[in-house]
Amino acid sequence: MKATKRIVASSVVAAAMGGPSLALAEDTFRAEAGLSYSRFKTDSARLDTAGAEATYFFDKLPAQPKDYPLEQAQFVERIGSITANYSQTSFSVPNAESLSNGSMYGATVLFARPDTPFIASAGYDSLYSGKLRSGSLESESDGKFYQLAVGAYVDKTTALSLGWSRNTARNKSTSGGAPLADSRDTFDSISVSGQHLAQLSGGDHLALLAGLSLDTHARQGSASEKNRTVFVLATYYPTKMLGLKLGVLSDRGDDRSNEGEFYLAGVQMFVTPTLSLSLDFQKSHAKAPNGADFDFVTLKALVRF
Repeated sequence: MKATKRIVASSVVAAAMGGPSLALAEDTFRAEAGLSYSRFKTDSARLDTAGAEATYFFDKLPAQPKDYPLEQAQFVERIGSITANYSQTSFSVPNAESLSNGSMYGATVLFARPDTPFIASAGYDSLYSGKLRSGSLESESDGKFYQLAVGAYVDKTTALSLGWSRNTARNKSTSGGAPLADSRDTFDSISVSGQHLAQLSGGDHLALLAGLSLDTHARQGSASEKNRTVFVLATYYPTKMLGLKLGVLSDRGDDRSNEGEFYLAGVQMFVTPTLSLSLDFQKSHAKAPNGADFDFVTLKALVRF
């Protein structure tokens, strides 16, 4: 699973357009926290992840906005935030024994203000796969993900962004305690993306996120390979408390192992203005005959306070 394949990964993660402050504390929120469970599955492996995340917003946000969906409050109000996450993973591979679980942690800071159109974000994630043993062979991997983005609002609910990210992965294996292999991969990506929230004639809303990225895959001891990805994600809000998502990402280029299409479908529902549940499903279709297709399902619950 590569960070560059998340449809929503190279986005304008963003902020929103200031509105009047609400006098009553119960009508606003300033933090969000929740739990998630996900399952990543291929024909030959499965990765289960249980995690927690929390976000602190640098200003108050309306808990019940009057003219846009609840999920879009931070984008429309242009409020900055800091988000932290931590999760534990378990890796299951046929004919292999798991010696230790994996883990992932990270943080993202978003700079945005209602009185300026400019936005910027920076993020970091660290991933450890855990250790597997098959016979006398033991293997493990770790990765680091870095992200920077700058952008601006060109309208009240339209923003453009230029982003850069780097994903580094190190794979190690030993046999009988002796080092066998130690390889490093680096994925660099430069992206241009745009985000827009539109109100339709019937009062419902449509959020669009689209972009293009140029990706470079550098393998240790091999020439760099370059790919291009195009992605579109649309979220339809028939009500302020319900969002239905559909997305697609297409990858083409020199790196044949990563070529293919990636699809996303999801739903987010606010049970109350402060409690939301979401379910996302991603599926890949590799172009190469021997490519690794995968399914990825995530269930999340978030509380605002």
